[in-house]
Amino acid sequence: MKTMMHRGYTAEIHYSEEDGCFVGHVIDIEDIVGFHGDTDEELHAAFEGMVDFYIEVCKTPENPPQKHSGGLLSRLRAALQQTFRKQFPWRSK
Repeated sequence: MKTMMHRGYTAEIHYSEEDGCFVGHVIDIEDIVGFHGDTDEELHAAFEGMVDFYIEVCKTPENPPQKHSGGLLSRLRAALQQTFRKQFPWRSK
């Protein structure tokens, strides 16, 4: 699994046989923020564009963008998600 970072946000990337392209999602936030691309360049552009869009949409005081500090709970959650994906790959699609 590959990861990318932009403006303090991290994304996990995997190849989707079903979609026939690379698919990514921003981790460590509760909102669902996903993107895809056929090439590495498209993937980087889609990720950066999605993070920028997410931050722009969430600029209102009522809906601030989420950004975790990467503390223990965030690291634990990421580790549990990775373990779950390895144990149950058919359920993580």
